[in-house]
Amino acid sequence: MKVKYLFLTLVVSVMALSCKKDTNQQPDNIFKFRDYISYTTSGLVSTADPIKIDLAKEVDSWEPNKELSLKIIKISPEIDGKLTALNSRSLIFQPSKNLEQNTEYTVTILLHKIYNNVPEEFKTFTFKFKTIQQNFSINTTNFQSYNREWKYIEGLLKTTDILTLENAKTILSASQKNKNLKIKWNESDSLSTQFQFIIDSVQRFVDDSEVIIAWNGKKINVENKGESSFKIPGKNNFSILNVEVIQSPEQYLKINFSDPIKMQQNFDGLVEIQNNNNVTFTVDGNILKVFPSTRIAGNVQVEVFQGISSTDGYKLKNNFSEIIAFEQLKPQVRLVSSGVILPNSNDLKFNFEAVNLKAVDVRIIKIFENNILQFLQTDNLGSNN
Repeated sequence: MKVKYLFLTLVVSVMALSCKKDTNQQPDNIFKFRDYISYTTSGLVSTADPIKIDLAKEVDSWEPNKELSLKIIKISPEIDGKLTALNSRSLIFQPSKNLEQNTEYTVTILLHKIYNNVPEEFKTFTFKFKTIQQNFSINTTNFQSYNREWKYIEGLLKTTDILTLENAKTILSASQKNKNLKIKWNESDSLSTQFQFIIDSVQRFVDDSEVIIAWNGKKINVENKGESSFKIPGKNNFSILNVEVIQSPEQYLKINFSDPIKMQQNFDGLVEIQNNNNVTFTVDGNILKVFPSTRIAGNVQVEVFQGISSTDGYKLKNNFSEIIAFEQLKPQVRLVSSGVILPNSNDLKFNFEAVNLKAVDVRIIKIFENNILQFLQTDNLGSNN
């Protein structure tokens, strides 16, 4: 009996110590501090984001864009930067350089150095957030033609966190028959999470060849390295390279051919989608877009027949037949533009796109002129939520 009692006491003691340790590691409860704190940076954020804090009470001595003493805030791991008041109750810490990726930061606000007569239990408020771990993916989209001999491959580089174009260019390389190919980038993507590129001057030989696309994230501190091959059909091999379903803004089947498609030809009967008649077609260089008469969901048989011709008069050598998955889109709504403020007008339009929804409830909030500045500042502070 004594042995059992000692064992039970030991287990309870260990559990109590464990719970105590976990409690000490947790940041303070924002609900408990609701009289002092209304918002902080939280969750998973970009390494380029500033740290934002919104107070519940105004500080009379704070003016917009006024630099504040760093003594009212502590950050771990330590980072250099500038602390600024946005207004009388909002402050922002702008790091001098990007935060470290995949890192948890702990921020403590010394409320007793901001307000007078703060009770002991409310003198400091602590919160945590974590930065995104950078990574990337590379997708080739279209194979297009300058002429019968020279081609180019369009592609998209996507990153999990924002990246400069200069760094994006260090990731990708391409070659054909051991010859490096030039990669052209969309220069407007100077700081983004998506970068459009073109693998240029791809040569079309008599026989089939390959373009080797290689990537390496070493220079941006990402362990992601590899390569893939892109088949380039020979000059006399008019063929289908890829078939893809595009779901939005309208559903269609995108068929990528090896050569530009002859526009003045009748595609009826040459492309068939199971259980879907009266399909329509548009040609865009090497791309044939096939629009079904009604939206498709599920797996259906798609067939492309040999009668299709290239601009050089070559016929498709082999029939194509494959089961293609048309996924059912989840119900969703999105704005056509990023604007949220509508000016005073008699002809007011609020444009949005919806899919798989019978109805949408729209809530419109009127912001009076004397509250516009406060609304903008609050909206910017809450942009990460």
